[in-house]
Formats: sequence, structure tokens, C-alpha cells
Amino acid sequence: MQFGKILFAGIVGTSAMTLFSYLVSERKNRNFKEPELLGQLIERLPIKSSNQSAQLAGWGIHYAIGISFMACYSEIWKQTGINPTPYSGALLGAVNGLVGVTGWKLMFEAHPNPPAKELKPFFGHLILAHVVFGVFNVIGYKSALVDKRIDL
Repeated sequence: MQFGKILFAGIVGTSAMTLFSYLVSERKNRNFKEPELLGQLIERLPIKSSNQSAQLAGWGIHYAIGISFMACYSEIWKQTGINPTPYSGALLGAVNGLVGVTGWKLMFEAHPNPPAKELKPFFGHLILAHVVFGVFNVIGYKSALVDKRIDL
């Protein structure tokens, strides 16, 4: 596994997804900002943390999950022989979106004090955001910069 390539692609995909979520949030006047919502969930846990540390943790978790999903994509492409194309990235992203919806649903259900949130629109958005994630993972994975050997 080429760690540098996966790390780079995961950051590209997660950043594109996050930008998409921030733009849609502003346009629709709703909060679909995944890192901020993760931070809110952390901040509202019984163990007290500052808003700043909770938000930082939310961002860290968001990127760690994105990079982990990219590692899964890389392994799927390697094991199946499927080429990393925008189409395969979009399909993996859509499936990944369903995994994301399940994860968020479980977090909100298990949380002792979740923020008030209308979840259905958020879940619909998550699927689209993960399609963006999947496409941009491919772009990062196949980028010329990565081909110049940034492997760690």
C-alpha cells in the first residue's frame, strides 16, 4: 500500500467534500458542515472539553475517517482490478455515503445530549457529499503530483 498516495488522495477527497458541504450549507442556510457537527457532538459529551478542542477534534476525526475510507478504496481497486475512475469513485462514494448515514444515525442515537438537528435532509446531503468525496479521491489518487513519488 502506498501510504503517501493514499494520504494525499484522502486529504484531497475529504477537502473537496468539506468544501461542497460548506457551500451547500451557505446556499441552503442549513448546517451540513460535518467537522463542525462532529465538534458539537464532542463538546456536548458529559466529559467537558472546550469548544476549540472539540472543534479541532471534529476536524481531526473527519480527516482521519476520510483517509481511512481512501485506504479502503485503494484496496478495493487493487483486489478487484477495477480502475480508479471518476465513475468508480462516484459509485464507491455513494456506497460510502450510506455507510456515513448509518454512522451518523448511530452517533445521534447513542449520544447522551445530541444537538437538535433535522436528520433527513442532512442524510440526503451526506450521500451527495460522499459522491463528491469519491470522485475527488480518484483525482487525488491519479494526480501527477502523486505520480512524482510523494510516498512516505
